[in-house]
Amino acid sequence: MGRPETYVAFVALLWIHKQSLRGDELDQWGLMMSNAIAEFGPPVLFVEDLGRAKAFYVDTLGFTLGFEDETSVGLLMGEDMFLLVTVGSATDMLPGEEVGTSLGQRSVGLFNIFVENVDEAFEGLKSRGVVFFIEPMDRSWGRRTAHFKDPDGVIWEISQSIE
Repeated sequence: MGRPETYVAFVALLWIHKQSLRGDELDQWGLMMSNAIAEFGPPVLFVEDLGRAKAFYVDTLGFTLGFEDETSVGLLMGEDMFLLVTVGSATDMLPGEEVGTSLGQRSVGLFNIFVENVDEAFEGLKSRGVVFFIEPMDRSWGRRTAHFKDPDGVIWEISQSIE
């Protein structure tokens, strides 16, 4: 079973950001897609070990478990949902496609979680065993960020405005 590049993180980043904006803010960011065929649904991440991934997202990061079955888990952060699906189930869903996880692959995107205070979130997550590969730093575009990976290699960013 191969591990191809995935596009899910790019789609998820836009979807999560769009979900955090309302009304005029959508127009300001140019995210109104009047010509689009529909709206984004929940992003889907493929995972090797569903139990390990669920524990990381629920027990370590504090996401809410929306539902689960033998091959998938629905997770909530506030009103936003994303799905974890086993590689085996993804293979059944996408016959003929090579599916896998981001682990060991070149990164193709990331998820961004807006927090009130990056340093506090960083310390809290670190105390629960999250390993950061980029510690908190101020960015030229007006955000303070830090980065870690989930057990399947998906990059997550925590960020706050520093303006």
